[in-house]
Amino acid sequence: MIIVDLADLVSGIRIVELTAKTRQGAIRALVQAANWDDDGINPENVLEAIEEREAAAQTLVANDFALPHAFIDWDGDFRIVLGRSKSRVDYGGPAGVNVQLIVLLVIGRRLQQTHVEVLAALAELLKSPDFRQNLIDAKDIKAIDLLLMTQAGIQPENRPVRGPSIPRLTVNMVKTAIQLTESLAAQALLLAVERVENVPWEALANYKGRLLLVTSQHSEEFDHKREDLHIFDVAHASLSRADRANLGLLLAASSGLLTEKNSVVCVTGPDGRRLDSINVTKPEVHFRAMLSEKNRRGADVVRPAVMLRVLTLAIEIAAEGREAHPIGALFVIGDSRQVLRHSQQLVLNPFHGYARQLRNVLDPSLAETMKEFALIDGAFIIQGDGTVLSAGTYLTPKSASGSVAHGLGARHQTAAAISAHTQAMAITVSQSTGTVTVFRNGSSVLSLERSGRTKW
Repeated sequence: MIIVDLADLVSGIRIVELTAKTRQGAIRALVQAANWDDDGINPENVLEAIEEREAAAQTLVANDFALPHAFIDWDGDFRIVLGRSKSRVDYGGPAGVNVQLIVLLVIGRRLQQTHVEVLAALAELLKSPDFRQNLIDAKDIKAIDLLLMTQAGIQPENRPVRGPSIPRLTVNMVKTAIQLTESLAAQALLLAVERVENVPWEALANYKGRLLLVTSQHSEEFDHKREDLHIFDVAHASLSRADRANLGLLLAASSGLLTEKNSVVCVTGPDGRRLDSINVTKPEVHFRAMLSEKNRRGADVVRPAVMLRVLTLAIEIAAEGREAHPIGALFVIGDSRQVLRHSQQLVLNPFHGYARQLRNVLDPSLAETMKEFALIDGAFIIQGDGTVLSAGTYLTPKSASGSVAHGLGARHQTAAAISAHTQAMAITVSQSTGTVTVFRNGSSVLSLERSGRTKW
């Protein structure tokens, strides 16, 4: 007999508030909440399996509690969704009896022979009428979650981290990418994901090479003991899949983690939750100008964290606009002494007179201020350590001989020119297209195109 660990069972339960009044409506809501898209499962097939099971034998467990369940053709083990209704659901039971708790259990092929143990564990978890009433009376989903954890004997500080299910396609793509990385002797494997919980860590257990993660949700609290793992948090949700990889390569290159000649294997997908594409590239293809940079004596070097922060700001401005309208922007980072020799102030500098620690881009509280000042014509001048020297600054360099795509406007021409005549990096946001472009040594070294998910 298999003993089901209540802690493992509870840590996988998804919780939703039910508004449906009928059994059919409530079960449909629970099936949708189970999120089958990443598994390639049609929710209608899940509904059909549950209805067949309900027709054979009703799954009403108590006057206030039902446990609908079914088998489906799925490679997973089980998925559980708990629905709580404050207004009651007509479950088709005895007259006048309506349920307020419905726990949906969907069982895959792995547990077809042992599903009774899972059902028994769920029944044991919810057998107490007093405990069920506590769930019904709970203030919100968070309170329900805490009650379940406590009932399972899990201390809040030791609760498991609930990550999303990993699609089988993602696992297979990462395994294939690892084989490719090893066969090519590539210098790194790069994954562009929404958050670290979307990474199939088990598939990476035997991979000993350099791993680069580009995430769009903050990963600072992620506790990892893996060697040679490098995480770059950046808001890339509005970028195309190719640009997510390009962004990761740029950040890794600027941090000294890549060389020009050796390959990097990149795994991306249509979003950060599912990976379905593998690409092999060499940093020199996109970042020759970046990697061959020789800083002149006395020029302030751009810190990788500063470049990442400004890139994030640029991407957010491209995606969000300002006051429901698209806007453009120009950031010039590093070699500020030389940059200022090619500039003049158009308007009163809004950063003048403030202490250095109050005007550093690494301070998250400055983000909204920077976005607001992006409405002012002119450029932001930023030192390599992140200190913002000015906004609304007019740049006056001579034209650059570097490569700038035909049809780009004065902002991009200016960015190319200032990066050609100084050791600075220039980052532009196109008002018309939302494209974020990085210039170095007079040339465009990276273009990040907006994918269309914008707020204006």
